[in-house]
Amino acid sequence: MTYADRVPAPAVALDAAGKSYGGTVALAPLSLEVARGERLAVLGPSGSGKTTLLNLIGGVVGPDTGTVALSGRDIAGMRPGRELAALVGVMHQQFDLVPHLSVVHNVLAGRLGEWSLWRSLVSLVSARDVSLAVSAAARVGIADKLRERTSRLSGGEQQRVALARLLIQQPGIVVADEPVSSLDPTRADYIVRLLTSIVDESGNTLVASLHSIDLARRYFTRAIGLRESRLRFDVDMSELGDDTLRSLYDLG
Repeated sequence: MTYADRVPAPAVALDAAGKSYGGTVALAPLSLEVARGERLAVLGPSGSGKTTLLNLIGGVVGPDTGTVALSGRDIAGMRPGRELAALVGVMHQQFDLVPHLSVVHNVLAGRLGEWSLWRSLVSLVSARDVSLAVSAAARVGIADKLRERTSRLSGGEQQRVALARLLIQQPGIVVADEPVSSLDPTRADYIVRLLTSIVDESGNTLVASLHSIDLARRYFTRAIGLRESRLRFDVDMSELGDDTLRSLYDLG
């Protein structure tokens, strides 16, 4: 066995991966590696390509150029569902919850990648693995909301439902697209602190886009900056200076 065989593959590896829509470049080809256990903040103004990058990592879309690999495996060769869900969990801005279903059903949706089609259908009528949902809901502070209709919850509570669903899924990589964009500063801090503590406990990898520089500096170990669909910087968080940020968000 060679040294290279013994070195674990990075959690995320993009090699000249890019994406376009209808001739418009959403993300220019870029190469990027994210180590296991790393917390990477993706920064940049609106329309800079942050969501496209996260969708590529999460397997929501495939690259037009280059490759995306998760834990050493090319995502292009993976089937949606169980195989992909075991590697990566995605938390979108809109949470992807089903409003008319109860909290317990929404939390248990994190198990769909593990269940057969029949078991998934049965769970819509009678929730399965409820003990898992109870444990996850307690972890994020909504154990008393399990039987409530999700549409009746506040935005912050729905955010915690989405986090509990990620706990149930147990992915090695968590991708979060502006997870606190609709929350006030106090609740935003709480959610990001909770999210980072969840991934840290399991040694998982977190890649999240954020508008709040304060939250990025407080909870993340590394930052990349995107502007006009291109990678502008990639630095340890301790090296992220104000001049670099002003250049990234400069409207002039």
